[in-house]
Amino acid sequence: MIVVPEFMIIQDLSDERWLSCIKKSPQANLFHHPVWMNLLAECYGYHPFIIAILDENGEILAGLPIMEISSIINARRWVSLPFTDHCKPLYRDKECLDLLAKGFTQLINKKHITRVELRWEIPLNVTMYPSAQYTLHSLKLEDDFERVASRFERVHRQNVRQAEKNGIRVKWGENLEDVREFYNLQLATRHRHGVPSQPWRYFKLVTMHLIEKGYGSVLLAYQGEQCIAGIVLLHWQNTLICKYAASREENMKLRANNLLFYMAIRWGCENGFKLFDMGRTNLDNPGLGRFKKGWGADEMPLNYFTISRTPRQPVPGNLMKIVKPIIQRSPRWVCQFAGELFYKYFG
Repeated sequence: MIVVPEFMIIQDLSDERWLSCIKKSPQANLFHHPVWMNLLAECYGYHPFIIAILDENGEILAGLPIMEISSIINARRWVSLPFTDHCKPLYRDKECLDLLAKGFTQLINKKHITRVELRWEIPLNVTMYPSAQYTLHSLKLEDDFERVASRFERVHRQNVRQAEKNGIRVKWGENLEDVREFYNLQLATRHRHGVPSQPWRYFKLVTMHLIEKGYGSVLLAYQGEQCIAGIVLLHWQNTLICKYAASREENMKLRANNLLFYMAIRWGCENGFKLFDMGRTNLDNPGLGRFKKGWGADEMPLNYFTISRTPRQPVPGNLMKIVKPIIQRSPRWVCQFAGELFYKYFG
């Protein structure tokens, strides 16, 4: 007898079947973990769930995390996942992925969802519009850090030595005070770029749900007593993720960013991680792409897709073009206030 796999929605993120699935999958990272989805749900009021294909024993053959977002700016939509650089479906083989895609398509039609946003390409039997294009950089790690470091470009090695000569001191942050230091840098960086900053509440939850529970770290660079640069690292299983990086523009020549990445990569090698995910890079920012590639990172296209009745850009995307020059010309508190009020709508 042929057993047809069961398609289902898992509402309880602590379901042992999903936890077992992500622990067994080499493709899974922290973005698939319930702690990440619960953090977003608590901070922004989103509704998380997982769509999955199960075999006759109740084990997940394929699955994908989803967030349902409702707001005054956009109609109800599904996103996989908001504020997440990428979220690939997990599956045992192509047949399981096809079954997941078929069930997902039927579910979208059944629930009358007019907009679905995907941070990875999935073979759905519906019209999908390309909504954004990026480059994803990732560096393969080994236990032998020196072998990994041999792939660094000469300029990066020189800049690391320069940072050390400049007296840059690196600190591994582990508490809310350290995260507050990074938040101040992030606020300055976002203001410089003309985009609203994440609300402080978000970084408090990152501290509580991730850093204090062993899923993340904040790495800070100081000159004297002044914090001039920082990165937020997330980690689980084999993958170390650089989620955020921020710095003071006036101190860029001190090369603190180079030292931070060097220390992060070395720490990843020494702690058994196999991949350093440097995140997405906008195509119109080739300088950042060269910086990441200079560490020996591989690069690949990262495309986002939208399922919608029309290929229009969502309202937040259009709104950002308007608010960017306003934020850049305004006091920094405007950047902070805009993030506190509206950031959740940009998921």
